[in-house]
Amino acid sequence: MKYALLTVATSIFFVGCAGVKVADTQIASGAANPRSIYIRPFNVAATEYKGSHRGGPGERPIRHSLAGREFAENLKLEMEKIAPAMVIENDERPPQGWLVEGSLDVVDGGSPKLRGLPGSSFGFGKSQVLIHVRIHDVAGVSVDGDKDSSKLTKRGNVIYEFDLSGGSHGTGRHGSIYAPGFGDAQPFDFKNAAERVMLALSNDPDHFGIRTAPVMH
Repeated sequence: MKYALLTVATSIFFVGCAGVKVADTQIASGAANPRSIYIRPFNVAATEYKGSHRGGPGERPIRHSLAGREFAENLKLEMEKIAPAMVIENDERPPQGWLVEGSLDVVDGGSPKLRGLPGSSFGFGKSQVLIHVRIHDVAGVSVDGDKDSSKLTKRGNVIYEFDLSGGSHGTGRHGSIYAPGFGDAQPFDFKNAAERVMLALSNDPDHFGIRTAPVMH
């Protein structure tokens, strides 16, 4: 029994280690409640794309080229919890709402083999992502000051800009819904990062302030 309890406690500790956080915020305007959200595939031109990835070395250039779009799709699923969201191409201009774009600076899949070694809780073979996020408010930005969407030419004011950092950390071989274990780390890290963006931009996303009955006396 004591070993079972130790295993559960250890698993909880490992699960808590994996994830992505906002490492630094450059702009925070307090803007909220967008009518719609548009997401461009994130820039991968300067991405440090390394470590183990699905498909092996031969498929790496393909995975690298698609990483920005894969993250955008993950982000769309999370941002839909705030407002209607869609992924747009680089030559498309949203008529209103928020435009989310940025760059994948580091996508390191780490090493599944090293994650399987004893002592992997110290971070051996861990994955890592560094992502820069920039959000514009494009509502009403036009050539002559009107709101005709056919005349929109700018990206609008930057209302949020921040950096994300995280990865599998010390989860090692165990894995979880947040960490890859022996598997491909990129889908986990992208999902964690997309969820962190949504949480960072939401007011009380877990609805902790909601009560079903009065409790004050």
